[in-house]
Amino acid sequence: RTMTSSSAPSAADTAGEIKSSLAHLRRSARRRPRLSPRDLASSDREDALVLDSLRRVFAGLVDGGTFDPCSPPGAGGTDGDNGEGERGEATSRWRSWLNAQHGKFVGHLSDGVAGGRTAVLRTYCGVLASTPEPVAGLDAKAPRVSERLLNRLLESLVKSRECSAGRSGGDADELAADEAMLTLFESEFVRPHRDVQYFVLRGIVSIASCMWDGAEKDVKAGDDDEAGGIVAENLARLLMRIDYVARAEGDLDDGSAFLFAPPDLSGDGDAGDESEEEDGDDVDRGDETDSESDGEGSDGEGGAEKDADGPEKNEAKSKPSRKTKRVSWQRPYRHRNALQEAWLAVLRLPSMPPRTARRILQHLSSYVLGVAPSPLRFAEYFTRSYERGASTSGGGGSGGALTSILALDGLFVLMLDHRLEYPRFYDSLYSLLHPRVLYTKHRTRFLRLLSRGLQSNTMLPAYVVASFCKRLCRLGLSCPPPGGLFCLALTSNLIRRHGECACLIHRRGGSGDGGMIDDVFVEDADDLSKTRALESSLWELSALERHYHPAMSTLAKSVGTEDDATTPMHDVEEFMAHTYKSLFDQERKRLGGESGGG
Repeated sequence: RTMTSSSAPSAADTAGEIKSSLAHLRRSARRRPRLSPRDLASSDREDALVLDSLRRVFAGLVDGGTFDPCSPPGAGGTDGDNGEGERGEATSRWRSWLNAQHGKFVGHLSDGVAGGRTAVLRTYCGVLASTPEPVAGLDAKAPRVSERLLNRLLESLVKSRECSAGRSGGDADELAADEAMLTLFESEFVRPHRDVQYFVLRGIVSIASCMWDGAEKDVKAGDDDEAGGIVAENLARLLMRIDYVARAEGDLDDGSAFLFAPPDLSGDGDAGDESEEEDGDDVDRGDETDSESDGEGSDGEGGAEKDADGPEKNEAKSKPSRKTKRVSWQRPYRHRNALQEAWLAVLRLPSMPPRTARRILQHLSSYVLGVAPSPLRFAEYFTRSYERGASTSGGGGSGGALTSILALDGLFVLMLDHRLEYPRFYDSLYSLLHPRVLYTKHRTRFLRLLSRGLQSNTMLPAYVVASFCKRLCRLGLSCPPPGGLFCLALTSNLIRRHGECACLIHRRGGSGDGGMIDDVFVEDADDLSKTRALESSLWELSALERHYHPAMSTLAKSVGTEDDATTPMHDVEEFMAHTYKSLFDQERKRLGGESGGG
């Protein structure tokens, strides 16, 4: 009786503080639309203090075991409270009430995050740090990040109230997530904690999957989901910030790198013996080196490697490997697979703005393909992006050309490093070789792709090399000297690497025609085998020998006449960096040296 009377005031005080704080937040939300900017800033500061006070109240209840946010509403108490009649019923009602109030509290936090208030975002992150849920598949309670609360935070970050209402008109940028909010969330909460990274990636998959289901219904109904495209853009912007996924076991060995330290399962006996494929089980049982998982996700290449290992390695693999139990977010493969699945889920969303699609293509080639367990699954996206960019650039748009270049760059990475078969790659690269490409700001990116694509493969058919040599020399006639020098240098390297194309330089017409020949080259052919480049000649070099720029003239005269024993190949990287200013400075130094020497 004494214990009951002493604990009642504490519960009453707690309930009173929760009620008054929530009432203040409701009044503030009603007044908010009518406030001036100055009063709005003052109101935001007051609300931040109230929300942080509520966070501390609920954190104290969780630490004391009075409140369990993971239990469903109406769930009774533990430790035998249900068996004590009225006391157990009162405890059950008290915890149900706390659950309901906690839901309202999280609702106010979500509204604040959706409104772009950084102080509220910090408070929400504090709630996640003080409100864990138990690890599934373990008898003993071990904390982990609450996916329910984290997913609600992610939805608030990427979905504003205007997006949810599907508002049409106005500036689309108003619907995008505030850059400061994404920066704060990633730098202060996601980057320092490996477990948060893992569950954020899973949360993005969940949100994108729900959006995909809704988008399919909108397409069938004929609705235009402009707001859905902005949400997809926000998801991609968040994903592009996560470029530090765990690659090795050592990245996950430090317990301080987790928001909640992973449980020690070394002495847990039979804990977590269920299949690791079950969604409700967080315990992952696999090889210590994670190599088994890597083999499963390597696009079918692992089987060929196993067969070629020889009898000794096959015997070693037939021995039972020592197993170790860890939670799934302690496995590097799980992190890499989560990153891959998050990107694939976002990339299939419709209505992605072109400005973000180009950033995505560049990010995938630089940061994702090298760590994804199955990089070939991105080939379809790169192919669709190329086709979309090609259809846009056909009307003269530079944005479509850049999209096609970035998509081809990703396809080339897949071909070079992951054995993708894409027969139309060189036809597609040839179609982009247009004078307008050499006048744009993405000229260097395209020239680097062109150089790598042609010089890294020594087994190219002669008709492919000849077609590119002809097209490059044609470009040299119409492009500025910085681009023309690159075209000539690459043509020289290609002819020296592929001796069968030397006929393009030495072919001459009959004496009756004065040494002239008809140019049968079909420049605009879609199929390189139909350009008839091998039947033509590089007469363009003779014209370029009379170019007004001395560097162009000198380089054109040297193409095809180099001595392989004494003359090294041209370093095309140096030619990519040329501009009008660099050529002018180079010529001024040359003339200054000659005058000084005279």
